[in-house]
Amino acid sequence: MTNKISRRGFLKTVGGAALASSFGLSGLSKLAAAPNRLQDLPRLVYIFPGAAQPDVQKVQDALSAYMAERIGATIELRSIEWGAFDKQIGLINASAEKYDIGFTAPWVNNYYTNINQEYLAPIDDMLPELAPKYWASLTAKTWDAARVGGKIYGAINQQIFVKPFGPYIRTDVMKALSLEDAFAKLTTYEDLEPIMAAVKEYADKDDKLTHVTYNLSPLLTEENWGYDPQDFMLVVKSTDDSAQVKVYSQTDEYQQAAELIRRWYQAGYAPADVKLWDEMDDAWKAGQYAVRVSDVVKPGGNAEVKARWGWEVTSKALAEPLLTTGGVTATLTGVSSVSEHPELAVKFLELVNSDPVFYNMLCKGIEGTHWEWSDKEKLLIKPAGGKTSFGDTGYNPNTDWMYGNVFNSYYSDISQVGAWPETADLNRNARPSPVLGFTFDRSAVETEIASISAVKDEFGAPLGTGLVDTKEGMTKLNQALTAAGIERVQDEMQ
Repeated sequence: MTNKISRRGFLKTVGGAALASSFGLSGLSKLAAAPNRLQDLPRLVYIFPGAAQPDVQKVQDALSAYMAERIGATIELRSIEWGAFDKQIGLINASAEKYDIGFTAPWVNNYYTNINQEYLAPIDDMLPELAPKYWASLTAKTWDAARVGGKIYGAINQQIFVKPFGPYIRTDVMKALSLEDAFAKLTTYEDLEPIMAAVKEYADKDDKLTHVTYNLSPLLTEENWGYDPQDFMLVVKSTDDSAQVKVYSQTDEYQQAAELIRRWYQAGYAPADVKLWDEMDDAWKAGQYAVRVSDVVKPGGNAEVKARWGWEVTSKALAEPLLTTGGVTATLTGVSSVSEHPELAVKFLELVNSDPVFYNMLCKGIEGTHWEWSDKEKLLIKPAGGKTSFGDTGYNPNTDWMYGNVFNSYYSDISQVGAWPETADLNRNARPSPVLGFTFDRSAVETEIASISAVKDEFGAPLGTGLVDTKEGMTKLNQALTAAGIERVQDEMQ
């Protein structure tokens, strides 16, 4: 392979500045004394969405020093704000701007579009040789979920693959209304209705709370109703071994969800101006609503929500865990087809997915600078230097799931301890979709798919807000889907 450097060669390059296998601060300081020599090594450019971190240069330097000994390369971390990421990475790809590694998924920087446009390099031939530990950590069936045309173009970031959706409620509001038992006994979304009504009455009298919730559309998420989404408004029922492809908006479950959304919108549970729904995260931080009607419920998830948005929450999974292709490929890392160092990029994937020290340096920052041990035996960390929050340390992306194997992540809250084995059990014991590993070749129906996407935005979105009469809205949606060619796509997929 090209760009390979031996340990002996590296030590000679940096003038004998060795790194201990534990990568202590002494190793960092020695490497810092030879920055010009590190600059002679190949540099991998890694592009991903996220807020800029004040101490990114410090972390980048530490990662580069760690990488230099192990794979003979350094790293440049290039984050792009979430709101601009999709457009900017699209322009970067279209212009063939040089970079090496990038975040991709079916829902942002679209994985399948990138493959069709030849923006990503196939990596399945390199993974077994250059990333053997990472390759062996996933089953062949799991790897198959990322295959398109028999090739793998995206490295799977191990995390929760299943999506047991359910509601979250702010714990302080739940306790103030004595709703603990009612929330714990939830089995359906309809059961949530009296809780929503109680919170509405409470919010009407509270100075800070303005609404019960800020977005009702997640109720239409296919997994909530036992379906494996195939995109383009097509689904397969998780219990259907014959794997019949259905139009989602023609199912009883879609109608049930749309009617619930309509009823809750009319009850005033969410802002009347649906443009505000895009501001749901900021509104949650500000304490303006108390219920997230449907989100992934997972081990340690309540602590993550508190860390990200500042409120203690209680959650309840209502959807059955289902292992789907979309769940496995929800977050991927791709190697750019214009990368000058594809082998080194795959070696980077080995590090970030199999080396906990390296992975946590990328996710959490530098030990002693950004975090320190609270209980090393439990892999529990706390903000360094007596800081009260990781957000005050200078480096806190809080997106461990984006970078690699989250099961190697250090815990940042005592309530998270043990979450990773529990999550792995969820993945392992989930019902596999009857079409797990199936990837649709859309090349013959690209025109229809474009039309269906436009129809979904025009006629499906209003049903997700509750703004339109359910029966009338569904009739218009299904008529428009038929005109757009949904049946041809359905037949092609089947």
